Amino acid sequence: MKNARNFLILLALSLLIFTIPSLSSQVSAKEVTTNSSVVTQGELIGTVNFNMLRNSSVKIFTANQNIQIQSGGHLISISSGGVVSSNNSLGTAVVYTFNPNGDYVKYLITVNAR
Repeated sequence: MKNARNFLILLALSLLIFTIPSLSSQVSAKEVTTNSSVVTQGELIGTVNFNMLRNSSVKIFTANQNIQIQSGGHLISISSGGVVSSNNSLGTAVVYTFNPNGDYVKYLITVNAR
């Protein structure tokens, strides 16, 4: 009886160990890929085309600005201070910045090799 109870406890713990990683791997943030998902309450102020080299950093945005990466999150990252850092991948990221009125600027940030 004691062996059966120990076996059931071991079996339950084994199943628990295998289910926890599978549940946690299902929870992940996904990059927004459709234009309809951008909340644009105001008017488009303008579009900015910006080129930068891969594996570099440049300050483009002001601190505490409302910034949303629409696509290309694997190409760039943006710090809270407004510094854009490019990764090793090449391509174009689409970024929106919003002012308090809801008006927005669309940035096309292209990461180039040279």
